[in-house]
Amino acid sequence: MLRTHQRVSRVAGGYVVAVVVLAAAGFATGSPGPIVAAAALTLPASLVAMPSYYLAYGLLALVPGANPSSASGSGSARADGHAITEVVTGDPAAWFTVVTSLLGVVVLAAAAVVNVLLLQRLSDHRRRAAVAQPGGRGGA
Repeated sequence: MLRTHQRVSRVAGGYVVAVVVLAAAGFATGSPGPIVAAAALTLPASLVAMPSYYLAYGLLALVPGANPSSASGSGSARADGHAITEVVTGDPAAWFTVVTSLLGVVVLAAAAVVNVLLLQRLSDHRRRAAVAQPGGRGGA
């Protein structure tokens, strides 16, 4: 029994780590593929987790200067092409990018943990139901 539990714990831990690695890779590179893969791996919990992420993203975007709605810039250059001054507006604030990326990874990791806990609870419930049935495993 202990070996089975250790094996299940390793598999569950590997599953959570795989989700975290995929999510981190996706958010770090700005690539949606790994993020979608992590979200798919965390179904059904990601059905609640992802809308929660986008709600938090939207609320953070309301902070003034976090995520401007348009991009523009201006600058001046010397005759040889080297920039003298450059002003760029419209890029998201660095803190906004970091916080929303970390939030995305944490939300997907939490969804993976929720799935593990749900599966463990379901497994425990089925095991108890089998034991409680007359003639079931461990029954009298």
